[in-house]
Amino acid sequence: MALEILNRELGIERLLLEGGGGSNGAFLRAGLIDEVSLAICPAVDGAKGAPSIFDSSDSDAGVPAPVTSMTLANCKVLEGGAVWLRYRLQNG
Repeated sequence: MALEILNRELGIERLLLEGGGGSNGAFLRAGLIDEVSLAICPAVDGAKGAPSIFDSSDSDAGVPAPVTSMTLANCKVLEGGAVWLRYRLQNG
């Protein structure tokens, strides 16, 4: 697995994942995400098919992530009415 190679060859123990919904969803379903950092800005799209934080491929549809709990670790109000939420995830 690529993550094992990064750890073994480069000593990397922690990654920042900034992918789209598909790659985020794949890491989530694999139980590899331990924290979600989410900035919510006051805007409304409402478009069908708009990007999401976590998404599934057709083959993964209906496969739940192994997340057993999400705990709010921090909440901060930012300029312009945005909020920054950090959650710790527990995977089963």
